[in-house]
Amino acid sequence: MTEDRTWSRRGVLATVAGTALAGCSSGSEQTTGTTTNGEPSTEPSTTTRSRTRPPENTPLPTPGSEGVVRDVVFRRTPERDLKLDLYVPQEGGEHPFVVFAHGGAWIMGDKGERPMFDEMVAEGYAVADIQYRLATEKKYPAAVRDTAAAVKWVRDTAPFGIDGTAGALAGYSAGAHLAALVGFAPEHETFQPVEFKPEVSAAVDAVVGYSGPYDFTTPESEGNELIANFFGEDASDETLAEGSPVTHVDSEDPPALLLHGTNDVVVPTRSTTVLAAALRDAGVPVEEFIGDGAGHRMINNPEWREQTLPLQQQFLDERLQT
Repeated sequence: MTEDRTWSRRGVLATVAGTALAGCSSGSEQTTGTTTNGEPSTEPSTTTRSRTRPPENTPLPTPGSEGVVRDVVFRRTPERDLKLDLYVPQEGGEHPFVVFAHGGAWIMGDKGERPMFDEMVAEGYAVADIQYRLATEKKYPAAVRDTAAAVKWVRDTAPFGIDGTAGALAGYSAGAHLAALVGFAPEHETFQPVEFKPEVSAAVDAVVGYSGPYDFTTPESEGNELIANFFGEDASDETLAEGSPVTHVDSEDPPALLLHGTNDVVVPTRSTTVLAAALRDAGVPVEEFIGDGAGHRMINNPEWREQTLPLQQQFLDERLQT
């Protein structure tokens, strides 16, 4: 996504979105019925149950000299198998984990960008770089459930010395939205990947978000093509609120590190400042970094990385290494 297109302008990315949506399926992930409050039930149909499932319990290959295991299937869906790359410290002992969700406006992108992974691994963290279904494949809440499934897979499997009891969710742009939504609402019934054991939680101990959109209930969100692509053209106000991380903020949320640039013309900076304020009001520890002059892709900018990486490392150390 380029820096000269805005998140809050009607018709954003129309050409890209139109091309990507050519083969899009309509509606949300299949469910049967609704809950008492009108939200989709997490109980899938028989067909969905048979096709959406965790991968078989097959042995994982040993990490190579680079400490990476690539293309590990963590969830099988009707659309495709979802894979992650696992970056593991070479040193022995138990390692906290970070599940990272890529950006791409929910309609593009893939694992493999590797922002700051080497530095995190060097500090003793295992990183799971995940795929999720794009909106061109399945609408909301599919990508949210996929993100929750990745956390559950890491917790349940905990391979290569990973400490499944200590973990964080992190993401950039659309991935920051997914990380915050699962991080602040890990037990929300709409977001549950039903094929995983219910006793395995998607809860994490920390959330890190770069340049993320966190509230879709604002007037600026009306008519936004990217948001319509993700939720569906006919998404209700209730659905937009449900899919907004700020809606789920409460005192039980994990601490958060939120980073944004003042020159972000894709996602307004106030998306981060509003979420940070809501977390503070709820009594949740939150650290906020607003880079003066930084753009949307601050996470990949070496100049800004010099400032943000130490903040991220200190934040993760305080939340996961104690």
